[in-house]
Amino acid sequence: MGALLFATFMGNRSQPLTSHAFWGSLGLWALQLIVGVVAIGWVTFLAISIPHCGQNCEWELLSASIYGFMIFVALTLVASMAVMIRLRRSGKVWIAPVAGIALILVACPIASAIAYKAMLFF
Repeated sequence: MGALLFATFMGNRSQPLTSHAFWGSLGLWALQLIVGVVAIGWVTFLAISIPHCGQNCEWELLSASIYGFMIFVALTLVASMAVMIRLRRSGKVWIAPVAGIALILVACPIASAIAYKAMLFF
């Protein structure tokens, strides 16, 4: 029991220090989360707003577009956090959430275009 307490104490003391940029990048990651939720809402509500689609829509492609984009945003968030944790001692840790935001903003119009194609609006 004593060895476990000693290992825990030494593990807490020997943790690598994080840079000040890491704490600011957590705010950027929160912004990435907000951008991802808004983009998912955009693509989802785009699919809900089918005015005259009826039986002519390709429902499989439409649902694949929505769910694929949701999975993409989730994987982008997880990957961004993993890169941030890996680079926590460097000053350029902010690059990970900014790149994640850029990827989400590029993928959102692509998912929207696929949804429009599935609704046969092109």
